[in-house]
Amino acid sequence: MTQKTQSDEIDLMELLARVYRAIKHNLLIFTILPIAGMIFTISMAYNSDDKFSSSMMITTDLLSINEAKFIFDELEKADSIPGLSGDERKNLLALNFDVEQGEQNDKTKSVNLKVTAIVKDPKAFPSLEKEIVQYLNSVDPVIRNRRDQQIYYKQMIEKIDGEIAFMDQIKKQTDSKSMASYVDPSDLYAKTVDLFKIRTESEIKLNNIQSVHVAKGFGSLIKDAKAPKFIAAIVGFVGGLVIATLLLFIKFFNDYNRVLKIE
Repeated sequence: MTQKTQSDEIDLMELLARVYRAIKHNLLIFTILPIAGMIFTISMAYNSDDKFSSSMMITTDLLSINEAKFIFDELEKADSIPGLSGDERKNLLALNFDVEQGEQNDKTKSVNLKVTAIVKDPKAFPSLEKEIVQYLNSVDPVIRNRRDQQIYYKQMIEKIDGEIAFMDQIKKQTDSKSMASYVDPSDLYAKTVDLFKIRTESEIKLNNIQSVHVAKGFGSLIKDAKAPKFIAAIVGFVGGLVIATLLLFIKFFNDYNRVLKIE
């Protein structure tokens, strides 16, 4: 057992020694190729087109999370946004979509839609944001959910207006002493205030569902999406080492194959 372990150690040391000798004999290749790779990737990084990245966040309760994921999956397959001109499509390099569950309460469940875009010119972000919002407002689930919510909130507001008008009539037609005999005036006023609160919230909600809400647009936090020069240098250096190792392996394999043929 000890003899086998020593033999394995000798074989490993011999292999490492052969690798060292091979690298030493081909030191020029292992020097030139990594440097050439660095020069190539750095020059490619300098000569490549400018790239700019930014993200926008849309919050809405006009879509369920499954509907939003389906719509974004279709957009990723299309790799563009309907409504963009030819030049705008050429300017768009990449689009990435993400869907998250937003705030939830007893009445609504919202979803957060994150869109990350990479473009050649940052001037393209405003038109891209506009087209994304217009597209989402025009898809069938959003139109259907908006219509249903409009019916609900309009009927709610109409009902509340009727109740408030009825309460106002009670206040005007009944003197305070007789009214106090069958209804608490403070309770009546408190209920009127609560109805006004619900009505105001419903009216705000009715206005908000006219469009999906842009929580953050593309205009802020624009980043340079080009790869940093030092990363390009590292990639080139490693790529050169890989090519040099591959060439050395091919050379070693050919030599070993020739030896087998002679034997």
